[in-house]
Amino acid sequence: IEKHGIVDGIYRLSGIASNIQKLRHEFDSEQIPDLTKDTYIQDIHCVGSLCKLYFRELPNPLLTYQLYEKFSDAVSAATDEERLVKIHDVIQQLPPPHYRS
Repeated sequence: IEKHGIVDGIYRLSGIASNIQKLRHEFDSEQIPDLTKDTYIQDIHCVGSLCKLYFRELPNPLLTYQLYEKFSDAVSAATDEERLVKIHDVIQQLPPPHYRS
């Protein structure tokens, strides 16, 4: 996205709905989409839009409701080093599908 997006706010702009749906269909059919196709390069916003759609539709957020308080505490740590250690510890507690994402 960043390589081909030549405008500010690349992640805020929406892609063309038909391109988003085409890309979504490719992922849903377990194909590995070729993101270098002209269709996607000319409408790079559709890639970012699909990512946002994916995260929005998750039944449980990527960082999970169960670990929310621990993530919140971790990012509030006093020093960068302490913050890094705490965030790492919480990430290790993520369920395997969330951890792989």
